[in-house]
Amino acid sequence: MKKILIFAILACLAASCFSYDKTDIFGKGDVFQLDPLNDSLILGTGFGIYGTDLILDKGLKIGQPEYKGEKFLLSDLNGLDRKAAQKFSHTIDKVSDVALISSFALPAVLLTTEMDEWDTITVMYAETMLLAQGIKEAIKIGVYRPRPYMYFDGIPEKDVYDDRDWANSFVSGHTTMSFTAATFTTYTFSKYFPDSPWKYVVGAGSYTLAACIAGSRIAAGCHFPTDVIAGAVLGTGIGFLVPWLHTLKVGKDDNTSFAIIPNGVMVSVKL
Repeated sequence: MKKILIFAILACLAASCFSYDKTDIFGKGDVFQLDPLNDSLILGTGFGIYGTDLILDKGLKIGQPEYKGEKFLLSDLNGLDRKAAQKFSHTIDKVSDVALISSFALPAVLLTTEMDEWDTITVMYAETMLLAQGIKEAIKIGVYRPRPYMYFDGIPEKDVYDDRDWANSFVSGHTTMSFTAATFTTYTFSKYFPDSPWKYVVGAGSYTLAACIAGSRIAAGCHFPTDVIAGAVLGTGIGFLVPWLHTLKVGKDDNTSFAIIPNGVMVSVKL
């Protein structure tokens, strides 16, 4: 799942970097505006966090504790999580995976904007998802919390013994990423089409899918309610923050233009 997401992010960035002329990738700048410095900082932060996650997780095996047969008691949980805890369901787990992949395509509705804006949307979406992926993985590595299925019989041996993902319950990654996509789609569509009644349909549909994914993670025995609540808050925040940052320069004079030419990058400043 992580490989699919990172490949999608890199593909989005590659598709947008063939031309870097201001009138192309930067779009019209009437709604959202890209900026070489700001976007480099956002992408650099996202890759930096996620790269550190990979080193800690895959390289140093931090956040991948070995299961030694510990017994976990439901009585140790808070009331909300104790009542909602479920045994592992392989079927629901796989359904939630498919639903998550589907949620990644939510911004496709933004293809209804003018083609001049597509590169801008692609870059913003790649930045948003990369940052969300990096932050939620960092939290998972730093927080030890056994998943609900560890409190029941029939634990999934692959997750427990091979992937060692059994202690990464907080936060819910599926919920984080689906709410990130839902918020990004809803916010950007509303900005592009503020007077369109379809913005309510887009928002309702996006968040309904995200909520169903969150619920399925609880039903699958992979997460507690507090895991998905935290994931929903985190995803919503990042899904709003990144595109919002691209509205701060809209309407302001920009005296600098950038373009990639065969011999390098050309920068021109209008005085």
